[in-house]
Amino acid sequence: MTDQPAPDYADSLEAQLIADYVSEGQTLVSACKALGVPLSTFYDRLGRSERLREMMEKARDSGYDAIANECLEIADDATLDTIETRFGPKPDKEWLARSKLRVETRLKLLAKWHPKKYGEKIQVEQKTATVAIPVTDDPIAAQRAYEELMKGYDS
Repeated sequence: MTDQPAPDYADSLEAQLIADYVSEGQTLVSACKALGVPLSTFYDRLGRSERLREMMEKARDSGYDAIANECLEIADDATLDTIETRFGPKPDKEWLARSKLRVETRLKLLAKWHPKKYGEKIQVEQKTATVAIPVTDDPIAAQRAYEELMKGYDS
């Protein structure tokens, strides 16, 4: 009788389904809940399988893009933006606020989960100047040269 290695969980239908849910923008928690898989069990299996970790990383990347696309869909959907009153249509402020909250929540999560791709871009501008500093043995002349050099930098 030969000992065969245990099959990798990454090859299971359950793991594939969880990855599919995540790649569609669902959270891992909701994916596991939908399939009846305890989250702790999934994390245990994730820790034991390099292939599963790679598969889930790819699924997460696809899921982030799906969530970003969902933000555009929410923002572009104007079907419930107005309500009809006897005086004509008026903005449905509650619906607009809810839509804004849905988009902002997703964007904030994306920025936390994948800051390189979805986070705020911070640019640092560096200004440099070349300064010629006179060398002298006279301390009074050196002080005057320094004061002249520093004019305009006091602000």
